[in-house]
Amino acid sequence: MPERRLLRIETLAPATVHWSTDGWDTVHDTATRDTTLGVHAADLETYSLHIGDRVDFTFHWPGEDRWEGTDFVVWVE
Repeated sequence: MPERRLLRIETLAPATVHWSTDGWDTVHDTATRDTTLGVHAADLETYSLHIGDRVDFTFHWPGEDRWEGTDFVVWVE
């Protein structure tokens, strides 16, 4: 993703995005919101990130009370 931008995560069901920008030393939880278009979205505050930084994230699915079990990474280029 480009630097100094907001990162929007979209899912097809309600979720909590569990995320970090410092290698999981500090974590944030951002709930998705229903867009009423069949998509749920969470906007992550990533404006302060620079080239070479990364966002690590995973999902918690509250409807099933289940964690995704996989971490994802988005790099700032």
